Parts: sequence; structure tokens; C-alpha cells
Amino acid sequence: MILKTSKEILGEFILCNHCLGRQFGKISISTNERRGEVIRNLLNCLNPDLNPALSRQNPCFLCDNIFERTEDILKNISPDFEFFTFHAGTKIPEEIIKKEEMIKEKYNLQYQESIKQELNRELGKKVGAIIGKDFKREKEDVTILLHPYDSKVEYFINPLFIYGRYNKLLRGIPQTKWFCTKCKGRGCPKCGHTGKMYDESVEELISKIFLEETKGADSSFHGAGREDIDVLMLGNGRPFVLEIKSPKIRDIDLQKLELEVNQINEGKVRISELRFVEKEVVEKIKNANMRKTYLAEIDICLNEEEKRKIEDYFVDRDIYQETPNRVIHRRSDKTRIRKVYKVLTSKENCSSLEIYCDGGLYIKELISGDEERTNPSIAELLGKNIKCVLLNVISIEEKV
Repeated sequence: MILKTSKEILGEFILCNHCLGRQFGKISISTNERRGEVIRNLLNCLNPDLNPALSRQNPCFLCDNIFERTEDILKNISPDFEFFTFHAGTKIPEEIIKKEEMIKEKYNLQYQESIKQELNRELGKKVGAIIGKDFKREKEDVTILLHPYDSKVEYFINPLFIYGRYNKLLRGIPQTKWFCTKCKGRGCPKCGHTGKMYDESVEELISKIFLEETKGADSSFHGAGREDIDVLMLGNGRPFVLEIKSPKIRDIDLQKLELEVNQINEGKVRISELRFVEKEVVEKIKNANMRKTYLAEIDICLNEEEKRKIEDYFVDRDIYQETPNRVIHRRSDKTRIRKVYKVLTSKENCSSLEIYCDGGLYIKELISGDEERTNPSIAELLGKNIKCVLLNVISIEEKV
């Protein structure tokens, strides 16, 4: 079957040994070039007077003899950044892919390997030998995309992902960069031409040093939820993943950077538990069921009966919350159901509440009721107008 089909193909098209052998590439473990050479030699022996195409004196119809020019392509590989693993790929012109598909369909080739697969494999081996790095099929540091027909090389540097926890020790700092509501980041008189509503954020205070150390192009900050701008993040800190895009340096000392960030931002932000992670951790922390503990100060002094009433009522209690009035302009209006596990009052402080609850519960509205958009609420339970005047997050743990 192979010899018969090969004779028919070579009767019409000139193919190099690579492309001839590749038409049957999934049949044996031999290289395509060797397979093509064997097929050609057998045909020449059996049919010495056949079409001159068998001797392959002219450029290959399919690949234009690209396999003879691979050394010239590889000369252009000169990465100017640090990496340890790579994946190689190729960009093949559309006309070559169409030619290959035409031959496959015309001769009903069921075991054809594509030219892209062969070039990826053969050039990948040679790239590894040149750069002395480990080839990796997924989660590689960089993808090297070769354009063999244009003698061009592109590098796609994959991000670094760094997990940690942060404490916010100063009120008035948002978690992430907050673009100006008027100019949307372009810069205007309202924002002092900075493009931002606030001079700094947790994101910027942390990422600045990492971007300098890695020479990264940009960064993204992924937090496990967020606290309001006027809320402190205390205790064990909030989990986050810092994504450094296109880093030129990957081998960084996380302990050194943790110390540096904490020293520079003393009294504002502190980070801990830094470690390298994979991309999947971003989605994990964003979608994790978190259990949080808050310390809230309210604007009234609770008597002993009110304290007891709150502690007795808010035990494993489901809370139904419509999107709060204060954030409805930027978040979808829907009803969320979250649980309060317990509320503890203080013997020393008549206006202090320690609230244990699900992540995503709006604590200020749990206290005030938010014009009955939160049910039940502490204000409704006591029949009083109550507001939260001070709020701190003191613990965040993944819900088991």
C-alpha cells in the first residue's frame, strides 16, 4: 500500500524525503526522512524508468526544502532574558498547509503527520541543544515561536505567579489601582493628571519592587476577595497571587523581597508566606469558600440584654443581602446568601462586635440593614438605627 501510494504521489509531485516519509509518519517509529529515503530507494530499484520526480532534483512541492535550511533559522535564536524551561513551536504559511491538506485528501492518507508537527519536533531538539534548557510540553517558562519561512523568532514569556498574604495596616488605601472615575486613567485635573483616584494601593506597594527585581513588563494582582478602602486587614492576612508578566529575571529571592517590601512599606502594608505557584492557584483563591472574622465598632453602646440577644440570634444564621446601595453603581444587583456563624460581644467595650461569617458578606450592611436590603440585620433585631463606624478583618481561613 505504501509503495503504491508513494508511486502515485511522486508521479505527480516532487517531494523531499522528509515530506515523502511524513505521508506515512504514524505507521512506524522511524524518522520521516529515513522512511522517505527507504521508500524512494525501493521505488527506484523496482521502477528505474519512472518519473524523474523520484530522484528529487527540484525543490520539494510541499516544504520548499525547508529542512535543508534549519541551521540558518536557528542562528536567529538569541534570548535576552532568563528562563529554565521552554516549548518550541512553528508558524507555517497557509499555502503550505493547504497543499498538505490537498495531498492528504487526494490520496486518502490516513497516517500523515503534518509538517508543523515534524518541524516542531526537529527544531525543538535543535533549539534545546543551542540554548541548553529543558524542553517542557506545558507550564514552560517561555514559548519560542519560529517562523522558518521568514527566518524570524518570537518569544512568549510566561508569567511568574507568586502567592502570599498581605496585611493592610493603614486606612484609606484601596487593594488595587483605582482609576479616576472621570478620565478612566488618562489623566485629568480631577485626579491631578495621575489617572488614579488614590496615590497608592496595596497592589502597587507590593508589585513595584517585584517588577523592578524581575524586570517584568507589567503585573496583575489577584486577591481572595477585598476589604473596603477604610478597613484594615489584620491577623493572618489576605491571600493573594501576584502575576508578573513577561519577567526577564525568574530566579528571585522571595525572602529577600518580602523583607524589602515590609521595610519600605512599614506601617502601610506587610506581606508573608511568599512562594511560587502555578496559574491554577489564581482561580483557586478567587473561588475558594472563605470563612472570615471581623472586628466591628458600632455607633451605639449595647446594654447586656442587647448583647445577649445578638449572640443568641446570630448563630449559624443565613443572611439574605441585596447588593448594597453604596456599591450598586459598580456591581450587579442580585441577592446573595451568606451565613453568620456567631457574633461575640465584648465585656470591656459596649460598642464592639466580633463577627464570624462566610466570605462575601457585607458587614456594614449586616449591622445597618441597608434600608432593608439586608435581612436579617442587627439594626432590625434591636429595632434601632445602627451604623458601623470602624471595621477590621482579623482572620481569613479557607472553609473546609
